[in-house]
Amino acid sequence: MLLIIGRRFRFLRWDRSGTIVTRAADYFEQPDLLCKMLWRMSQLNEEQLGYDPSAIRIDRTDPDYLRMNTIALPVETDADHMERKLDDDMLDDAPVYRYVRDMFRRSLHPEWPRYRLEVKDTDSGETHSFFVGRPIFHAPGMAGRGTRGYVAFHHESGRFVWLKDAWRADYKLVDKEGITLKKLNMVGVDNVPTLVCHGDILGQTTKTPDYWGKNDDSGASATDETPTPATVASSSQTLATPQPSTSRSHKRSRDEANDATDDTLSPSDPNLDGKNPKRSEECPLRLHAHYRLVVEEVALPLKDFQNSRQLVSIILDTVVAHQEAVEKADIIHCDISSGNILIFPKVVHDVETGTKGLNWSGLLTDWELSKPLRHESGQLRARQPERTGTWQYMSVAVLSKSTKVVETSDELESFFHVLLYNAIRYTRSNCKNVDAFIEAFFDPYTVEDNKYECGTKKKHTMKGLTELTTGPSGGKVLRFTSEPLNDFLYTALVWFNAHYAVQDYAESQKNPSQLLFIQPKKPEPAPLIALRRAPVDKYSNARLGSLPPQFVKTKENVPKKLEAKTEAAALKVATHSHIQTALHEVMYSEGWVADRVDGDNAPDTFEVVHPVDPPVGAAASTVKRRRIEQTCGPAFSCYQRDYGSLAPRTPPRHDATC
Repeated sequence: MLLIIGRRFRFLRWDRSGTIVTRAADYFEQPDLLCKMLWRMSQLNEEQLGYDPSAIRIDRTDPDYLRMNTIALPVETDADHMERKLDDDMLDDAPVYRYVRDMFRRSLHPEWPRYRLEVKDTDSGETHSFFVGRPIFHAPGMAGRGTRGYVAFHHESGRFVWLKDAWRADYKLVDKEGITLKKLNMVGVDNVPTLVCHGDILGQTTKTPDYWGKNDDSGASATDETPTPATVASSSQTLATPQPSTSRSHKRSRDEANDATDDTLSPSDPNLDGKNPKRSEECPLRLHAHYRLVVEEVALPLKDFQNSRQLVSIILDTVVAHQEAVEKADIIHCDISSGNILIFPKVVHDVETGTKGLNWSGLLTDWELSKPLRHESGQLRARQPERTGTWQYMSVAVLSKSTKVVETSDELESFFHVLLYNAIRYTRSNCKNVDAFIEAFFDPYTVEDNKYECGTKKKHTMKGLTELTTGPSGGKVLRFTSEPLNDFLYTALVWFNAHYAVQDYAESQKNPSQLLFIQPKKPEPAPLIALRRAPVDKYSNARLGSLPPQFVKTKENVPKKLEAKTEAAALKVATHSHIQTALHEVMYSEGWVADRVDGDNAPDTFEVVHPVDPPVGAAASTVKRRRIEQTCGPAFSCYQRDYGSLAPRTPPRHDATC
């Protein structure tokens, strides 16, 4: 790109890691330099200029253009996706749902180009072709992962699929999302996407990090300016601009969050970046590679749940998926959020009665940021040079310490926050100002020692210092219309209060390993009772996770000032079993009501009373913000946006439209 301001010009080169900017030069004094650069640019081919040869434009004269129009037409045999019992001849086990074809038809916008996208599968080496129109989701900005999600038509199989096009983090220790999904599929983890194919695109990788810190003065101008790499959307640093040592309270937008929860590691670590181990330790720019992932399921967003009981059921499904990934594949998700928990209608069979039904099941998606629980060496360690996750749903422990290793307790707390967020926003409660609650509980942050940390209300509530109230700093105790939902939330809250009491006491003793846990042998999984009735027994007791760990008491490791009941309660969030059992039990409790509101409790007209101002210079930090969700219709895991290093802000909470 050529930038001209007055008599001075610069050349800029963009990729998904950032921007390389040349020194300014005077074209009147150095016309040869300008002409030389323009001539060289004219000699580049289309691929060198940034065009993607694996994305083939389909014009109106192409037979595939007419074929896409035909595919989009309604078909009588397409299935309704609502939950119900089915007669034997009503549906195949893998029907085409009406909402999927509708989404594909809406993507064929007359003013939007159509493409045939190619994916060379990493495993088989075969090249697959997919017809796509307008993306259902498109992350804004020129830097970052640039995720786009499509309802695509698979040319070879003749089926609709979900295609995710993104610039993945390109580090040695970071598995491609498709490799992770293949592992999960192979060991039989339920309620996760089914891999079709995946692969990097023609070796397209970012180059900007290679130029970080270079000061080549050849052909430089008379100016004293130095090269200025662009701030990068996905370079999620936890450091804020230098601040006074006192903590200052700020808010983070509910629609943006720090892409962070992993323990940190220098970008120069040779195990982190196998391609360029000598990169500067100060370089905040992430390496990215162009990548496509295709899965079978085209799902519905979590916000489409019909009542709070169904919401609890969907959360239970994804907790089971998380537990199975941990126990069967030794993988932890690291980004539990509303955007990554979706709804997928599934035909299931009841073996006992011989009948079948259509159930709305939870689907745990977007395993891009997941990691093995242990490295090949057997030690827990980081794989990316910054923490990763979605701010609003991250645990207090992770938000309060950026170097903390993500554990099961942190992920279970994230599930708790997802349930609370969607319940307060879409169901009936005694909270009169939902916007203010979300502003106070989910969005805030503090700056402590130049780092972003957890907001006050969330921290105090999860640690049991204050009750879960409706107001920003007080008010009535929050209650929902459905009593079983209250039962679960406040039961789980007691366990998390105890968990933080134990952790805080351990920290006060300068020994983070106060409690020792011994994992018992895993029970054999019992068959899933497939057909959901009213109420539906979705999981047998043996299916609800392993037994809780045993607590070992010795003179050296027992916190002497904690009550036994506090220690026992803290253990209930050390594994999945108690959370799963609690969710399962409240599903079949009496007291559920039709509590889904029409639309959203957070109105479009909401205005922030006290607009959020960033720390001084925060716009220059490399912090990633992500959309919590998009509401462009049903979709897969790409309901999230990559933001550049924007200052923390609070935009209106209105749903984005396609």
